[in-house]
Amino acid sequence: MRRKKLTKISLIVGSPRKNRSCNFLIDQAIEGIKLISSDYEIEKIQISDYNITPCNGCDQCLRPPNDCPLTENDDMNKLEEKILGSSAILIAAPNYFGSVSSQIKVLIDRSRPWKMKKYLLKDVIFAPLASTGLRNGGEGVISDLINFALIQGMIVVANNLGSPVIEGNIPITSLQKFNLKEFIGKGETDELAGIIAKDLGKRVANLVQKIKK
Repeated sequence: MRRKKLTKISLIVGSPRKNRSCNFLIDQAIEGIKLISSDYEIEKIQISDYNITPCNGCDQCLRPPNDCPLTENDDMNKLEEKILGSSAILIAAPNYFGSVSSQIKVLIDRSRPWKMKKYLLKDVIFAPLASTGLRNGGEGVISDLINFALIQGMIVVANNLGSPVIEGNIPITSLQKFNLKEFIGKGETDELAGIIAKDLGKRVANLVQKIKK
């Protein structure tokens, strides 16, 4: 019997540091997805595992066949194989001086050929997540990620599960506790951000199911 191909959901840990806040958010989102269904191919990607050359502005991707010459010597093709074909993509990025990490910025810049090849990510569901040191520092990261998704023609979604009063729409984990002078220690996590990330995973999984019907 021919095996049914599973619907893919890709989740990108956009920090150069593994097993930290971004990884926590992605793992919580994966838990949420699995609570909805086990019939998903879940692709967890650590951006730090890939060598991606920064865009040099050659504009070769504007001309057919709209390929980037830099892919001959880096790992962008490996990332493409994992990301393209996904029904949903979630990216968790850290706040570095008001913006995403350099690794995610390079990925965004180098994704330009995907748009030039007639929007290869068109109508893919996208959800942003962020980690930040200070309590209110992740807005720039979320803005960068949403802009990336909109430019690629993706469908941006946020959490709408749980309490509309207590839970936020976008998971942003902070190292700063509500006391402001205290910070999360080793082995501790931002519990509320984890709940929101898990609910966001549930919502993404639910939407993928609806679209696939």
